[in-house]
This record gives sequence, C-alpha cells and structure tokens, in this order.
Amino acid sequence: MNWRRGAGRFFPAAGFMVIGAAAAMLLSGTGRAPDEARAATPGSADIGFGQDMIVHHQQAVTMVQTAGGRLSPPVAQLATGIELNQLKEIGQMQGWLSLWNAPQVSSGPPMTWMTGDPHHGHHGHGAAKGSAVMPGMASVGEIRRLGEVKGADADAWFLKLMIRHHEGGLLMTTAAVQRTTLPQVRSAATLMTAAQRRETATMLGLLSAMGERPLPSPASG
Repeated sequence: MNWRRGAGRFFPAAGFMVIGAAAAMLLSGTGRAPDEARAATPGSADIGFGQDMIVHHQQAVTMVQTAGGRLSPPVAQLATGIELNQLKEIGQMQGWLSLWNAPQVSSGPPMTWMTGDPHHGHHGHGAAKGSAVMPGMASVGEIRRLGEVKGADADAWFLKLMIRHHEGGLLMTTAAVQRTTLPQVRSAATLMTAAQRRETATMLGLLSAMGERPLPSPASG
C-alpha cells in the first residue's frame, strides 16, 4: 500500500470532524480576526510539514487500531493516549491547510520542505528501492504482522514499531521548529516534539522491562 495515496482512507470522519474546532482554536489562539489569520502567508515548510505530518500521524493511528484489543492494559492505555493526541493534531493541521487553501495531501515526494530537494526522500524499512517515504514509517508487512501477533509479542511489536515511528516524527517536528514561518506552526511543532519525546521514553521503559530492544532508529539510517 502507498501510505500517501491511502492517507485519505484512514479515519476521514474523525479527522474532518475536528477541522472546524481546530481552525477555531487556531484563530482564537492568535487573538486575530479571521481575515487577519487568513492573510498570514505560510511558507513551503509550513504547508509541507502539515501535509507530511498528517500522513505520518495517520499511520500511528492505524497501528493503534490494528493492534486492537490484543495489548496488555499498560500498553493499551499508552496506545489510546497516542491515538487521541495524534487525531487531535491531525485535525489541527487539516484546519491550517483549509485556512491556507492548500491541498490536504502533497502531490510530490515527501520531506522536500526539509531540504528543498524535490527528489529527496527517506528509504524506509520495507520500502521498495527508489520509493520515498517519511522516516519511521512501517512497511505493509510490518503492519500486517502487527495484526497477527498476540500476547507479549503484540506488546513488544507494537512498542518497537511505535518507538521507531515516533523517532521518525521527531526528525520532522524538530526540523519544523527550525524551518517553518508561522509562529502557530512552530509552537505546535514544539509541543509535538515534547509529547513524542515523553511517549518515546515511556515506551522504551516498557520495552526494556520486557527484555526487548527497539528497532534501529531512523535517525541512524
């Protein structure tokens, strides 16, 4: 499955239900009238970050839902928190793109906003040679395995995939703090960075307690 093409399939109702609320929060948070907020001109990094992070977040939600009711209570509680946080942030970013009259999904390769290179892309785990994917993204086979494993194996595999996914997301959020133009986007990226670092630390602790080790970090690839 191409995750970019499939982005619109995952939880469209949940995402679009919060677009209006997210847009309203954006406007009220800036203290400006709607026309003034619309007049703020996003840069390519603002738009690219929003588009790419929506896709990245949607896969995290997919992983939580794929694991279903097969996780132990501590891991399931953490997974539910991740799902709720990422759905909220998806709605916020969809709201930005709507206000900017920008496409919800990029038509080009991902991550170009980070480098300015239209041919740039990470070659993720399980990705075909030459295909560009975002860092930390799971392959189709890895997601399929997540839907099949049970018991302690389900906990360990979910944590391994989500840790790597968060580490990939952190590469994007930290770049957004440095490269985006609009203060509300930089602020949101800063909050995402802090939240994902906290969640990653918790997941690493849970995984270590099981005697398991994480997958290689996308930052080292």
